Amino acid sequence: MIKFLFAGVLLLAAGSVVAQETQSFTDDLGRQVAVPVAPQRIAALHDIELTVPLLELGAPVIASHARPGADGAQTIRSSLLLTGQDLAPGQIADLGNNPIDIEALAALEPDLIITTVWQKAPVEQLELIAPTIVIDTQSGVRDDYALYDLLAGITGTGDRLATLKARYQAQIEQLRRVADVNRTVSTFHAQNGKLSVWNPYGAFGKILLDAGFSFPPVIADMAAGTSEQLSAEVLPELDADVIFVSYRGDEGQTPADAHAELETTLPGYCAQLVACQQGRMVLLPREEGWATSYTGLTMVAYAITTALGSLDFRSFN
Repeated sequence: MIKFLFAGVLLLAAGSVVAQETQSFTDDLGRQVAVPVAPQRIAALHDIELTVPLLELGAPVIASHARPGADGAQTIRSSLLLTGQDLAPGQIADLGNNPIDIEALAALEPDLIITTVWQKAPVEQLELIAPTIVIDTQSGVRDDYALYDLLAGITGTGDRLATLKARYQAQIEQLRRVADVNRTVSTFHAQNGKLSVWNPYGAFGKILLDAGFSFPPVIADMAAGTSEQLSAEVLPELDADVIFVSYRGDEGQTPADAHAELETTLPGYCAQLVACQQGRMVLLPREEGWATSYTGLTMVAYAITTALGSLDFRSFN
């Protein structure tokens, strides 16, 4: 019965599509897709990697992948904090998590679906609803912010992207003026008894790299765009002039939780890090720096500039 209902929804959606001018696009699976030149009803099937960037670009997102927030209610992770928008009736519809609800998607009649290789909803079903682009956000074929160029090209929002890039560059220049970029920095967090390390570590790592800081070899030697779960014994190798550790503010965590997680991972951890012993470990909420977001870059760049500008390195030399 469900199969027949789904088929009926697809017929309804197909019958209501208005002819649009299209352009050819080759997605990350090598598929040639005819996509609207000016899409008006976009469904984004990853919240922090697709929905947030599209909203920042001003693209018309009408539905999104979502997940439970701290209170258990469905949410577009980080979006309210970064864009001021979240799931809302008649504005952005909740498609569920992974896989998303395909029948709900069909009923919304999108004119473009943008998904990732992470999303389990079958592409062969999605493309029956609307032109579907698959983007690989996992293998490192492009960095997170090169994704903005791709999305801006698809949605015709290049002018908005140029403004976002100009603002970010001004913030990097300000950081360079305020802080000594000849310092080493480190970025990580503890989770489930391991040390989670990325190269780069979201917006935190990108900002520090773009400003010209250097990282310990354990991070710098990782392939760009990759992550590793390291054992606790590696912690001393993550020491640096300044350490940045993040915590899940969206789950109600505070800096105390970040300290507790590190203590659980390696009891007496602070004695293993000179930066921690000397008060040069900075704790920041993760959400602002974990979504692919120029607004997130703004927030994190300000926080890093403030933190580094507040440290008196003369006492550490």
